Amino acid sequence: MISRIAPWRARGLAAALVPMLTLAAACSGGEEGERAVDGGSSITLSMQAGLVPQFEKYAAAYEQAFPKRKVTVESLPDDGTQYIQQLVTARLGDKLPDVLMNVDYAANRLAAGNVTMDLAPWLGEGKDGLKGSEFLPQFVGQYRPITKPDQITGLPVSADSVTLFFNRTAFKRAGVTELPKPTWTWDDMYRVAAEIQSKSGGDVVGLAPPLGTGGQPAIYTPVIHAYGGYVYDATTKKSGIGQPEAVKAWTQLIKAYGTASPAYSANAASQPKFDRGQVAMSFSVRAGVPTLKSQLKDDWDAEVMPTINGKTTVGGGSYGLSIAQTSKNKDAAWAFLAWFYRNDGGMKIAQETGQVVPPTLDGLENGIWKDLKAPPSNNAVFADAAKNAQLATQLPGKAQGVLDEQVLKAVQEVVLKKRPVAEAFADAEKAVNEALATTGG
Repeated sequence: MISRIAPWRARGLAAALVPMLTLAAACSGGEEGERAVDGGSSITLSMQAGLVPQFEKYAAAYEQAFPKRKVTVESLPDDGTQYIQQLVTARLGDKLPDVLMNVDYAANRLAAGNVTMDLAPWLGEGKDGLKGSEFLPQFVGQYRPITKPDQITGLPVSADSVTLFFNRTAFKRAGVTELPKPTWTWDDMYRVAAEIQSKSGGDVVGLAPPLGTGGQPAIYTPVIHAYGGYVYDATTKKSGIGQPEAVKAWTQLIKAYGTASPAYSANAASQPKFDRGQVAMSFSVRAGVPTLKSQLKDDWDAEVMPTINGKTTVGGGSYGLSIAQTSKNKDAAWAFLAWFYRNDGGMKIAQETGQVVPPTLDGLENGIWKDLKAPPSNNAVFADAAKNAQLATQLPGKAQGVLDEQVLKAVQEVVLKKRPVAEAFADAEKAVNEALATTGG
């Protein structure tokens, strides 16, 4: 249920559209923002195509709350590479929007390309009531450029953190009574998943493959850390995906294929789906909840991620909002962000969709998302996951793309060609470190 761009893009592709609301309360507490754009304003906001309908709803609510303000929502490509290239090209032609979608994996490149504005000064002073200290630091950290960590070039929209979704009905259908619990280890999860597949005669898949078709940084990053390894060390400017600790992690992740999970397939579309009731357990995030509610009629819930060596294995990621460095309407763009991140503004609408876990401490504790109708009933796991998430490591320059390619290649060599894990990932690490040397780390 997780992919390189999904789940944070998936909420716009598969989830219910944000309902239109009358936000009388949205005007309260916004005097600073009103003064910043006194007399009216007009801004453009660009999102990947799958999120455009959702942000058109936000824009309409904002205009309703502030009739003198206008927000025009434009589309960016859903493809990650094309999305980055279009923004970089727009920067060169001085045609950037005022507010733009940022993504954890793209934040470094957009900052290096002078696409995104440094928000840290305004966040530090709490301009229009929007303060950087209110946000979960690890999620804001995804928008701190590697070479300029004091800057903040974007703000996360949701604290997308991985949890273990499970289908009680599928467990019953397989004749298995042991359900996920907070004390589970990865070995416990694999054991029960294999039991489900065995007792059901293969009719029920125990666990969706942790690595999917061979990637999933939100999964493998915290698992590598739990074994004491690292994906990228900013001090040495080296990748450690082939080191002994990481090899233990890759071995653990890969051994699910054909035992706890189906045999490896490069075609994700052909695999059994959790939202169709074919899979007993799967990793996902809060963004997937509305789709599950609409499509899965079974009894399902969520639990915290299992542990390794007593350590959490919660991963995550985010997409965010940035202000273009070249915007001529920075005050107006900031006023929109200040409204969007308020619990009585855009965050209220976002939470009501069931997709968003607010990326702020106040939102985690007091957000309305916790009171939405079940399923899932165990909402506490999403707040716990957000606080403990070990987010995917960003690599500078083109090394990020090389990492993704090499991990996929190594996984496929292991599962399809039976190459030893240590050998495959030693070669992958070498290729990534060569790319890092070329980009200067």
